[in-house]
Amino acid sequence: MITEAVRRKNVTMADIARETGVSITTVSHVLNRTAAISPETTERVLTAAEQLKYVQRKSGVQTGKKNLPVGILVPDISNEFYSRCVQAICEEAWAHDYTALVCGMRHERQIEAKYIRSLINNGIGGLIFFGGFLDEKYILEASKHVPVVLGDRYLLNHTIPAVITDNTGVMRRLIAKLAKAGYQRIGFISEDLEMTNMKERYMGFRMGIEENGLPVKDEFIITDKRLRLDKLTNASKLMQQLLSEKRRLPEVYVTSSDLIAIGIMAALHGEGFSIPKDIGIVGFDDISFAAHAFPPLTTVAQNMRQLGKSCFAMLMDGIGGGASAGHIVINAKIVVRESVKL
Repeated sequence: MITEAVRRKNVTMADIARETGVSITTVSHVLNRTAAISPETTERVLTAAEQLKYVQRKSGVQTGKKNLPVGILVPDISNEFYSRCVQAICEEAWAHDYTALVCGMRHERQIEAKYIRSLINNGIGGLIFFGGFLDEKYILEASKHVPVVLGDRYLLNHTIPAVITDNTGVMRRLIAKLAKAGYQRIGFISEDLEMTNMKERYMGFRMGIEENGLPVKDEFIITDKRLRLDKLTNASKLMQQLLSEKRRLPEVYVTSSDLIAIGIMAALHGEGFSIPKDIGIVGFDDISFAAHAFPPLTTVAQNMRQLGKSCFAMLMDGIGGGASAGHIVINAKIVVRESVKL
C-alpha cells in the first residue's frame, strides 16, 4: 500500500526500495536497465515506481553522450576500509556506464578543497564524500553545483543524503557483551573525534559503559590526532609510549579501527604481554588481516560493500533528479575471535 506521506513528496529510489522490500541498488538496476533482475522483481519495482509517480530526470547526464564521471573523495585510500568501500562504488559505476574518479585527501582540508574545485570545473556528474572532515562549507558549496552523497559521515541540520554505519548501536552492544563476559575496566583508543563516525563510536562506548554500570575511567580513554594516518605504526608508537610511562592499563581496549588495534597488539607483544590473557583488544571494521592477526582480532564488521553500493545508488537518485532520501543506516555485527575472553 502506498502511504500518503510518500505521495506528498518527490519520490526517490529509496522510497521505491522501501515499498517493494528490495535494495536501492536493485531499484537502480531495474530503472536504469544495468543488470539482469528477475521478471517478478522488475515488475514489482516498475509497478511501485508508477504508483508513486517516480520521475527519472537526466539533470546529471549528458544527453546523447557518455555520462559525466562521478568523483569520490576519500581521506586515506591506503586504509582497507576506505579502499573496499571505494571498490564497491567503482564496480557500481562501471555497471551503470559511469567513470569514477578517486581522489585521496590524506585528511588535508586544502587538498579536499582543491579536488572539489577541479572536479566541478572540469565537469562532474556528482560527488561522493567518503569519511574525511566535518568541512560542511565545502560540501554545501559543492551541493549547489552537483548532486552530493556522504558516506560514513553526515551533516547535522542539513539534508545532504548520507549512508552511515550504526556506530552507536553496535558499540553499545559490544560493551554489553564485554561486561557480560566479566570485563570491568574497559578503555577506548581512537583518532581524534572530529568526524561524526568517531564521535558516534565514542558516544556508543560511553552509553554502553553507563548502561552496564561500569566505572568511567578517563585515564583509559585516549584520542590522538596522529592515529588518522599510518594507523598501525602510530598506534604501536602510542602504546610503546604508554608502556614506557608505566601507565595503568584497562582489562580490555576497544579501538576505533582494526589497524589501531593491530598496532597496539604489536607493541604489547614486544613488551611481553599475552593477549587476551593479560589484556584484551577489540578492533573496528573487520579488514582482511583482522582474522589473521596474532591472535585473530575480535572486531566490529562494517558492511563495506553495502556502504559503497548504497552511496552510488543514492547518487544515481540525485543525478536522476530525485529528492534527498535522507540517511541510510547500515547494520554492523560483532565478530568474536581470540583477542578477548568471550
